Amino acid sequence: MLAIPHLDFIVAKPLLSEFFLLLQQGVLIRCRVSCSVAAFLREELRAGEDTIAKIQSIFLDGKAVDDIETALIKDGSVLALSAAMPGLVGATLRRGGAYSSFRNAITYHEKAETCSVKEGYVRIKIFNLLMAEMGPCLLQRGVSLKAEDLLSFMAGLSQDFWKGCRRTEFDNKPVDLRILQNSLTAGDEILLSVSSAQAEA
Repeated sequence: MLAIPHLDFIVAKPLLSEFFLLLQQGVLIRCRVSCSVAAFLREELRAGEDTIAKIQSIFLDGKAVDDIETALIKDGSVLALSAAMPGLVGATLRRGGAYSSFRNAITYHEKAETCSVKEGYVRIKIFNLLMAEMGPCLLQRGVSLKAEDLLSFMAGLSQDFWKGCRRTEFDNKPVDLRILQNSLTAGDEILLSVSSAQAEA
């Protein structure tokens, strides 16, 4: 498999949150698949038990997940994670909640099948309070996205962001982003990683 180009941002720590919009829109990660959602959260996303307890709504391929130990992540799956949401909608979508029976038509049910753990791609979407909890680790790990999505995102960044951007590297070499923007084409896939200046030390 050909390696995809790697763009690395090193920014002041408060600026990490600028990248959370990408997590809401959804990013790809290369990871182990054919494992349970629980194993995926712990081993691939490095989520601790306290963080997992805060994940109140989980959607796997458009279906609400109640049992994270039996629901299986597959190659090409889309996994959406959210902390508690307000109101009846939030209560209904909460995993294992009292109102979960109201959404039986959109509840995830695992079909019996034998799967061996392998490498694949999963699209991750993270919302609300979980972005600050899980976003920095996921961004430091590296996420894949299309060049046009990256360019659109960078075009919306403020001057304050660029002042706080300590360094940018493309394939491990310092890069002028103005030159990079002109060299990328819409169909390109980019591996983006973001870390804070404090983490560099």
